[in-house]
Amino acid sequence: MNRSLLPLLGLFATVLPLSTAIAAEPRKPNILLIVADDLGYGELGVQGYTKDIPTPHIDAIAAAGTRFTSGYVSGPYCSPTRAALLTGRYQQRFGHEFNPGPAETAATKVGLDLTQKTFGDRFRAAGYTTAWIGKSHLGYEPEFHPLKRGFDHFFGFLGGAHSYLDSDGKGRDPVQRDGKPVPNLDYLTEDIARDAATFIEQNKGKPWFTYLAFNAVHAPLQATEKYLGRFPNITDPKRQKFAGLLSALDDGVGVVLDKLRETGQEEQTLVFFIADNGGPTPSTSSNNGPLRGFKAQTWEGGVRVAWFVQWKGHLPAGKVDERPVIQIDILPTALAAAGIAPHPDWKLEGTNLLPYIMGENAAAPHESLFWRFGQQMAIRKGDWKLVKAPGGALQPGQLVGTATTENAQLFNLRSDLGEQVNLAAREPEKVKELAAAWDIWNADNIPPKWLPGRHPGQRATKAEAEEPAAKVVKTGPWKSGDTVASAEAPQVGQHGFEVTAKVEPAAADGVIVSLGGRANGFALYVKEGRLAFALRAKGALTNVLSESKLPPGSHAVSARLASDGEITLQVDGQPAGKGKAPALLPSQPREALMIGTDGHSSVGDYTAPFELAGKIDEVTVKAL
Repeated sequence: MNRSLLPLLGLFATVLPLSTAIAAEPRKPNILLIVADDLGYGELGVQGYTKDIPTPHIDAIAAAGTRFTSGYVSGPYCSPTRAALLTGRYQQRFGHEFNPGPAETAATKVGLDLTQKTFGDRFRAAGYTTAWIGKSHLGYEPEFHPLKRGFDHFFGFLGGAHSYLDSDGKGRDPVQRDGKPVPNLDYLTEDIARDAATFIEQNKGKPWFTYLAFNAVHAPLQATEKYLGRFPNITDPKRQKFAGLLSALDDGVGVVLDKLRETGQEEQTLVFFIADNGGPTPSTSSNNGPLRGFKAQTWEGGVRVAWFVQWKGHLPAGKVDERPVIQIDILPTALAAAGIAPHPDWKLEGTNLLPYIMGENAAAPHESLFWRFGQQMAIRKGDWKLVKAPGGALQPGQLVGTATTENAQLFNLRSDLGEQVNLAAREPEKVKELAAAWDIWNADNIPPKWLPGRHPGQRATKAEAEEPAAKVVKTGPWKSGDTVASAEAPQVGQHGFEVTAKVEPAAADGVIVSLGGRANGFALYVKEGRLAFALRAKGALTNVLSESKLPPGSHAVSARLASDGEITLQVDGQPAGKGKAPALLPSQPREALMIGTDGHSSVGDYTAPFELAGKIDEVTVKAL
């Protein structure tokens, strides 16, 4: 051999293993985060509680991965849960405790705090291509737009609810693609799934993160015949429509999972599936199984959700884990899978779940989990839960205010999953222990930056609540999205009154006008296509429903409560229904008067906010 080649060969001997190692370095995994909207804990076949709606595609995620039976979200409803999910922090740390208002009235500063970095920010900085597909509900102004929050692509809408059939949402909140309105929809669930599949196909050669936030199975209950026809044996119309929504959601998830397989990315993709809160069962039939409570409550039925993780070829399949986890764990888990080291300045509060899923750590991922939602609160520590929620330590309708642990109830979830037996009197030391832990956690929270039905900083003062009727001058007219402080609304306490409106509904369910909440108030609304009126006096509910459904088109509607309690409904000047209330409202409701929504405390037999899609105007309320 030519000795002059030896140094060169030595160089190759040094360089080749290094280059080979570089070439063999595995590509960072894709991250697919799927969120269902208003999906109750008791739905889905794999959960084992309801069997009338097959969900094979969603069930397959659990079968191929880990199903956490004590999976939680930090907010009992939409926007706060999403704010925490995308930041990896409890939303109360930055004041995102409540939903923004409707698009027409939300103040400009209402949205995900601009000082908070998102999932998209973290992964795009690490070289990922990022997509936000579906629902936002984190602010309407340009600075809150997904394309300004770390995402390269956005297809969806900015509000909290949307028609599945009408792209522009009657002008309220159009579906858009990368900032441009989408003129037509096929069916929104299908459009969302198709856009996600296209993004996955187009980016198969590089790592990507997709936040896939379906608006199904949130109201309105709009299912096409394609899906309704699958459930001829479900005779309840509401449940059948819900079944259609859920079946479409499952199909959509299947479209996306199929695309992963078709493009050879299934083992390259870490998949999460959660819901944003529990089901609003009275409103949509979304079932919470054995759990107490519903959406917008800190009972288990409001905050415990379906919670699955799959990464084929990397994480064990068919695993069921009862240890409590929460949605703020998803960001640190995804970061760990991608080899991205979080910086202490990020102040992430979740836990990397990979060691727990892999069996490397048998301990619980969290010592405690926490909730604060207006006056409601909860803490879970081990099997114990301390909670204040409507119908328990709080009266129905009590939402806005300061949460404390005073008079909170104690339950052992191991023996009492349905939260039926209050053990506070028997376990006073356990109450003190959990209350002290919650107080320490809460000390680092800030007050909510906005309140339900109000602009940021607007609060109900004692003077406002006790404002005498003589000072009230406003009786309308109002339109969809308007909000009027209780003191400035017609004073209907101990009075008969009349409510009128012109309405063109784009959905079969939703509130036309409401004042008050579950303790005291009224609402004129549409229920399964019929005009309805609810009166809530000291918690007792009187409902009156029109005899016939509203025909398509615009209608003048009214409800009149006479001084003797007689209630009459009219549609286009013709009698439509009547009933009798045992009493008038004992006092002026304290919650704001709202048009097109019921805020966050339901007057009627539905779950707030129960927004009505369509046109609402010429609303008046006059005391008699």
